Amino acid sequence: MTAAELSQDSSGEFVKRRDELTARAESYARGARAANTWSAYDRQWRRFESWCLSAGERALPADPLTVARFLADLAPVWRPATPTDPSSSVVAGQVCEREGLRPGTLSGYLAAISVVHQTAQLDNPVTAEAVRRTITGIRCHPGVAPTRRRAAARREPLVELLRLLKPEEVLASARDHALLLIGWKAALRTDDLARLQMSDLHASEQGLSVHLSRSKTDQHGTGVTIGIAAPSPDAVVGEGSEEAMLLDAGAAWTRWRDLLGSHGILDGPAWRGIDRYGRRPRAGGLHRNSVAEIIKRRAAAAGLEDADLWGGHSLRRGFATEAIAAGVPERDVQRHGRWRSRASMDPYIDAARTFDPTNPTHWLA
Repeated sequence: MTAAELSQDSSGEFVKRRDELTARAESYARGARAANTWSAYDRQWRRFESWCLSAGERALPADPLTVARFLADLAPVWRPATPTDPSSSVVAGQVCEREGLRPGTLSGYLAAISVVHQTAQLDNPVTAEAVRRTITGIRCHPGVAPTRRRAAARREPLVELLRLLKPEEVLASARDHALLLIGWKAALRTDDLARLQMSDLHASEQGLSVHLSRSKTDQHGTGVTIGIAAPSPDAVVGEGSEEAMLLDAGAAWTRWRDLLGSHGILDGPAWRGIDRYGRRPRAGGLHRNSVAEIIKRRAAAAGLEDADLWGGHSLRRGFATEAIAAGVPERDVQRHGRWRSRASMDPYIDAARTFDPTNPTHWLA
């Protein structure tokens, strides 16, 4: 083989190696965000591409005005009100002619468009003034209803809900009792709950240890162990002992774990579906949507006043609200709930501060 042929062969090997490393780097880069996030980005980018194709616009690189027009097309369409329009449909002199996407959903599309352009090392159209003003105007329209937050699972309604369960008799009740308490006291998200394995939970005299191998704010998989303290000896005797035992997450988990063990299940997902007869747990674990549905269904069954607002985030929000109302220092609540900053915790604790001692109207009575 001549020197020229050897050089060409080496060059080919290098190109092959470079392509392999590029693909590997892209794979690692995708790991920087959760799989669900990438799935949403892929779906949103495909819709933007399809829209551009039908509108005769270029998707990559996209012009800022193209993105602005895309937002305008997906947003609700408003027209001036007329005397024939019922007053209930008129908002600031306008009537919604066509329902569109909410600002939060539109922001997801902008994130997808931004990521694709940044990955391709192209100018990011999302940062342009035309796009910024368009999304701001959509958010500021008087007809945009404020986001309805999930109800906070406060102690009183949660106790009311748990009292209706029959964990000693019904398999699903034993599961839901443990799931609700652990989600509440450990301030977990639904995907945190759905990801839990039996080996992640350990009961002891001190309480229940819950290990999260990965979470929304821990994409690197550093892991964290959350402690749920056992009730004090004084709490389980005398007045109020029934409620203390009802709220004992360690006991609830131990009961559910033992029931799984009686069916030969010693490892795997912590939360499972139940067969149609209510007698046996299924092999597969629950999806986060199923976890959220359990929370909604139990709230509705308890006849809670705001049952329609209960959902996956109710447990986490309820923990923060109840802890702050009980006088727990904010830094301790933030650390236990794994909020990155004090500001990110604020939306979870607004109800606890409505009538707290800092409310200046206490001095006006």
